[in-house]
Amino acid sequence: MRLPPVRSWKSPSPTTTRLRASFLRPFKRPRWITCSVPAALVLLAAAPGQAADGAATTAPAGSAIQPRADVIDPGNLVLFSVELDQLTLTDGLAAYGDPTDPYLPVGELTRLLEMDVDVLPAEGRVIGRVGEARRSLIIDLKTGTAREGARAEALSTDDIAVTPTEVYLRASAATRLLPMKFEISVEALSIKIIAQEPLPIQSRRERMARLRNLGTDPQAGAAESLVVDPPYRAASLPAFDVQLATGVQTEDPQTPFRYDVRAAADLAYGNFQGYLGSDETGRPSSARVLFERRSLQGGLLGPLKARVVSIGDVYTPALSLGPRAVGGRGFSLSTVPLDETNIFNRIDLRGELPIGYDVELYINDVLRSGQNTPAKGRYEFLNVPLAPGVNVIRIVTYGPRGERSEQTRIINVGGGLLPRGRATFELGAVEQDREVFTFDGLGSAPSTLERAGGFRAVAAVNYGLTSFLTLSGGAALVPIDEEKYRAAYNVGLRTSLLGFSTQVDLAADDRGRTGAFIGLAGQVSGASIVLRHAEFRRGFLDENGPGFDRSRPTRQRTELSVDASVELTGRIIPISARAARYAYADGTLNYLGSLRASTSVANVLVSSGFEYERTDGRASTYERLTGYVAASTFRDYAWQLRAALDYDILPELTARSLAITADRDITDTWAVRLGVGQPLDDLEGTNFTVSSIHRLRMGDLALSGDYNNRDNSWSLGAQLSFGLNYNPAAGGYQMTRPGPGSGGSVLFHAFLDENANGVFDPGEEPVKDVTLEGGLTRVKTGPDGRAFVSGIGAGPTARLLVGLDQLENPSVSTPPTTLDLRPRPGSTMEIAYPMQPTGDVMVRLILRRPDGDPVGLAAARLVLIGEKGRTYEAGTEFDGTAIFSGVPVGRYRVELEPEQARRLRMRLAAPLTAVVKNDGGFGTDVQGEVLFEPRPEDVEQTSSTLEDAAA
Repeated sequence: MRLPPVRSWKSPSPTTTRLRASFLRPFKRPRWITCSVPAALVLLAAAPGQAADGAATTAPAGSAIQPRADVIDPGNLVLFSVELDQLTLTDGLAAYGDPTDPYLPVGELTRLLEMDVDVLPAEGRVIGRVGEARRSLIIDLKTGTAREGARAEALSTDDIAVTPTEVYLRASAATRLLPMKFEISVEALSIKIIAQEPLPIQSRRERMARLRNLGTDPQAGAAESLVVDPPYRAASLPAFDVQLATGVQTEDPQTPFRYDVRAAADLAYGNFQGYLGSDETGRPSSARVLFERRSLQGGLLGPLKARVVSIGDVYTPALSLGPRAVGGRGFSLSTVPLDETNIFNRIDLRGELPIGYDVELYINDVLRSGQNTPAKGRYEFLNVPLAPGVNVIRIVTYGPRGERSEQTRIINVGGGLLPRGRATFELGAVEQDREVFTFDGLGSAPSTLERAGGFRAVAAVNYGLTSFLTLSGGAALVPIDEEKYRAAYNVGLRTSLLGFSTQVDLAADDRGRTGAFIGLAGQVSGASIVLRHAEFRRGFLDENGPGFDRSRPTRQRTELSVDASVELTGRIIPISARAARYAYADGTLNYLGSLRASTSVANVLVSSGFEYERTDGRASTYERLTGYVAASTFRDYAWQLRAALDYDILPELTARSLAITADRDITDTWAVRLGVGQPLDDLEGTNFTVSSIHRLRMGDLALSGDYNNRDNSWSLGAQLSFGLNYNPAAGGYQMTRPGPGSGGSVLFHAFLDENANGVFDPGEEPVKDVTLEGGLTRVKTGPDGRAFVSGIGAGPTARLLVGLDQLENPSVSTPPTTLDLRPRPGSTMEIAYPMQPTGDVMVRLILRRPDGDPVGLAAARLVLIGEKGRTYEAGTEFDGTAIFSGVPVGRYRVELEPEQARRLRMRLAAPLTAVVKNDGGFGTDVQGEVLFEPRPEDVEQTSSTLEDAAA
């Protein structure tokens, strides 16, 4: 619970949770995981508007797309000017191929439009978010996936091309995946963009003017990424995140005080993470510690090739039958890749959740669940099912100061098959439901296990027998009472039958109890279907699945998941359905069902759903049907609006609650939040909330007030959130905005590297106004060329984008503008960003006609060679000119490309030299004459063709 507390009205269902923004807790609502598409959404979907978002049903990995390589050739280059709203964004968009339907550079185009899209040529992938409703965009060549929101598109080999630094799409294919149309004029060599919905750049006319004057996108020169993977250290100074909340209120305690402290640092060549939280009286109530080391490549523990090793408050792995993942004090390790899982497994998602924050879980853009009350300082989404193929997992966090952060993970879900001879291994041992540190009189939360406390150990292994058959096994030791334990064993096979991923498992324990499981997953009529069925005998205890009840063993469980997309009047609605039947040993039958979807209507992301539950017991029957509708939008990229309506259908139709929140940035440092919560079964219980949020350099200060008119209760509160991080450049600690203690940080240093040695030497100038995006906020370097970025997160990877559009002199050569990070909580990655002054060199090649008049020589390839051997290449245009852009300061030789010169027997009449000065302009304009040596008869035609082209 955060401060100041506000009223809440409990739902009659124990399976509900509240949706509200920070400092607004007017009611509880059904878990998002139980929701789906009611008739209201269908009516909304029939309205005209932009095609739907939401999450597409993820198809199983299909045939890989083999991109074209031959079309990206200088001979096919076409330079287009690009216009949007009668403003010129660039005069030189480099496209290729047929001018009526050219290949367009996705990275350069989306950067010009300021869209949230990452282009990863090395991985054959494009990912991002588009539109005010932030629909997902993903192109994955390896799995044959191309999807915008809920709409899957089929891309052919002729639609896409890839170079080491860019991904190209035909214009006709790009219009199917991006919210825009193109009007291409071949005569004028221009492309007019017609936005189908507001684009980010349209809300910032000032930057559009800068781009028009600049004439190019300054970030387009380096699409590859710079990998930053700092080594673990023996010890580092810790970083902290601190939240202090206090206030006055009419309820007890009348002067509450609460704190959350998170700390992290490198220690013993691993990473330490700690958490300490209090109750509303300021007494410590919960704590966590964790020592962890990760390796994406699997370089831990020698021949084991472990990827994660953890000691402290950890979680054990789960088996397909029997034990589930359970937390406690102990250790765990895993060799399983961090971005892969089995379709028949459910995953658990956990992360830090500070005081006053809400978190929502989206799977393939369908809202699955939400939480607003931290459990020991973090959120937990347990037993989350995924669909076959590529799954886009988004965890969206809403803060009490109106901030919105988003973490995205892409998990490739397959049938659990491993290549032949490859093995994966997981092991965990804990004292279950016990933290390393506990506090007298508080203890742990009530356990759902057979016994709270006691030693639990679980091990699981998978081995690829062939490319189509994988063997799996597992063993576990689980406590029953103070002295007794039960041992459980699993063995199974993973394979593919008739195009369906298939899994078969058998389980038994040391008391003669048995279980069996079969699972099928695949595509049927365009829908992704996953079927699971398990049988248990003699009271075998299976902890997996939402139907587990330790007081009564499960006899049968059957689960069916269907993910599909339905098209209504041109709008695609992704639908996710779940149905389950649980039969218990005491004769009770439990039925669960849910139907949910998300789509965009007039740039508003609308989510809706149903949840059904029925229990047939020996003496009575219980039945309930609930629903919800939720909407959110970032209107005009200024107002962040959210609303939710909850209602009951069975046992009687009743509207239950309504909540609305609105956040608006008044200035860069001041924001306001307004909220109202109305329980519809108690119209006198309206709850009002208003907050004033001040973003300071040393943290965030939120002042809030809350009033409920049912009992005239009120509260006034203040919350201060800040970070403490050691700044190596300053040689001491500094206060920052929150983030250093729960995620990685970056100390970025941009400077002009005059001698090209990559080191900031005396006399070299720092570079200000270099922007960095990807943390909690957008930051830029100061007069000293440095910028500190927190809130990078603690995932396996993170990404920062370097922006150069605000530089006074953009004529610089830089490292890649995409920083591919490997963050750790409490770690500060020092990134030196040397920038070399550059200029442009224009070279013109001529031929002499018989009458002595010079003419330009087209289609000749030139090489610029620096004093240190670095080379640059360019080709001459129709007038014989070639422009070398972004060339570092220095002296260069100009030579003909050796292979073409040898084949056509060309040579320069005299040596050519170009000089680039540090003035941001063109270097020396160079003109050279080309001579053709006498040629053998069989190549005379080639020579004359080139000379005719020049004429």
